[in-house]
Amino acid sequence: MSKAFYFQLQKWTGRTVKHIIRNISGGILKTRSGQFRRSITGRVARLGKIVKTIIGSGIFGRKAVKYAGILEKGGTIRPRKAKMLTIPLPGIKGRAANYPDAFIIKSKKGNLLLVEKKGKKGLRPLFVLKDEVRIPAKHWLSQSIKEMRPELLRSLKPSEIVKVMARMGG
Repeated sequence: MSKAFYFQLQKWTGRTVKHIIRNISGGILKTRSGQFRRSITGRVARLGKIVKTIIGSGIFGRKAVKYAGILEKGGTIRPRKAKMLTIPLPGIKGRAANYPDAFIIKSKKGNLLLVEKKGKKGLRPLFVLKDEVRIPAKHWLSQSIKEMRPELLRSLKPSEIVKVMARMGG
């Protein structure tokens, strides 16, 4: 395999990672901390005569986010250790355990809420309690790869490889 071919694969991988991060930031997903965006990496790897482009969350030293797979394919999340999931409401940081004085109420719509007292008569909603949550598939990875595939095919055409080889001096 020529250095030009490998170079083109590396270039495409870098562009694809940037494309994925733009898609995540631009609307496929609403991210809060940026941890998911930072976990996305890609690399071209040689395994003997086989060359692979590997792109995803937590590859090559980056910390993976546990929810990357379910965001790609969708699925149902159920609690493992607790009786219910605690879903933070907007502006709430941390975990339910960080609010030891909180208590559970039922909302007018029938949702269970973990709340804390605020002032003499007020309540501050902290978390919604759910038995399970269904996450729809977002296809953050497969959609981006599909969008970038034409560029890969174009960059690996023999005429493009010859141009790159000429620029590399070989």
